[in-house]
Amino acid sequence: MIIIQIYIDVYYTCCCLFFYCYYLCYDYSNYLNYFFYCYCYYYYYYYYYYYYYYYYYYYYYYYYYYYYYYYYYYYFYYYFIYNYYNNYNFFYYYHYFYH
Repeated sequence: MIIIQIYIDVYYTCCCLFFYCYYLCYDYSNYLNYFFYCYCYYYYYYYYYYYYYYYYYYYYYYYYYYYYYYYYYYYFYYYFIYNYYNNYNFFYYYHYFYH
């Protein structure tokens, strides 16, 4: 199923971006819950430029393997920045976009 694949790709990318929470998200048996807990709990501790640097470092790395999901990554990044500056709940936007 394509939706499940998109979930896994975005989830796995997020965990690599936020490397401090990678071990919390490593279990694929419950990857959605781990992903949301990891992201919502940790992303406030990162400055924008710090995230920006690691985002592009891993983005080009995963783009080589997941080039079919280029637009999904683009919107994922867009909603993250939008949430970062407007202080909204990313959980809501993530579900809104992918559901």
